[in-house]
Amino acid sequence: MRKFRLSRRRLLQGGGAALAAGATQACDAWSVVGNADDRYPGGSPFAIEALRARDYRAGDIRLHRTLNQRTSYATYAMTYRSDGLLVTGVATIPKSAGPHPVVVLNHGFTLPVQYESGDGTRALAAELSPRGFITLASDYRGLGGSEDDSRLNTGARLDFAIDVLNLVASIPSLPDAQHERVGMWGHSLGCDLALRAAEVDARVKPVGMWAPLSAWAEDLVDYYRLPTLSSSENLRYHLSPGNFLKYLAGPVAIHQGSADLAVKPNWASRLHAALEEAGVESELTIHPGVGHYLTRNARLAVTATADFFEREFMGRGA
Repeated sequence: MRKFRLSRRRLLQGGGAALAAGATQACDAWSVVGNADDRYPGGSPFAIEALRARDYRAGDIRLHRTLNQRTSYATYAMTYRSDGLLVTGVATIPKSAGPHPVVVLNHGFTLPVQYESGDGTRALAAELSPRGFITLASDYRGLGGSEDDSRLNTGARLDFAIDVLNLVASIPSLPDAQHERVGMWGHSLGCDLALRAAEVDARVKPVGMWAPLSAWAEDLVDYYRLPTLSSSENLRYHLSPGNFLKYLAGPVAIHQGSADLAVKPNWASRLHAALEEAGVESELTIHPGVGHYLTRNARLAVTATADFFEREFMGRGA
């Protein structure tokens, strides 16, 4: 697990506050971060229906320098294109004969100046790859060595979901990669990206989550004290993936620490209940006394998450 130069509570709560960056004049964080525009379904290019209505370019995932060699897999720096931007990331490729199932790994919020390519995803990649999985971890636009088209990068942006969806669309370019179905995992902010991707692209299933942000904007407004006007109520509805769970194929496996201070632990329980109500298979594991990064139970969470993907893709595991 990586070392953070800020306290975990400050870092992750800073992620919620980052949603409000630039919203002082407008007094509504959602109109700013959502690029409010009535020309799009749901009033934003990032609304779930708008994301479902657009296309994602199937480009090439290119593997560059080797970062690590293990007996059963190798780790590479990778690049791909997302809406014309060159986005960096890390790929792990098994050395065994394919085809191999793929899991996309979505890291959580981090300050751009503190982020290094692959942060937040290495432990799970190291567990999945020896089991025969390809893993792909996008840095997202403006992070790592990725290009950016914005003058302000807070480290928490709705357009990161577009980068994840373009990565999924590009998976067929990898030799020996299964692409009819793609697993996805996220931590914190990465869970939000995973939910959006799974609601947009039917190939994204199953989904694993650690310490998810709430899937409803109202929870984020209350917890992170985001500047919000009543005029954005409809926009917030359409930006909230929790209101569109009907599009999920599932299954979903959630891990949550009960002592989490960066997100509310009951957000995981709310999501689990809503998934079941929507008819989506879901399992929830609560780790008593554990914080946002599941540090004391990290090995248990990593193994259980890898078992979940192995069971769904290969029919093995408990």
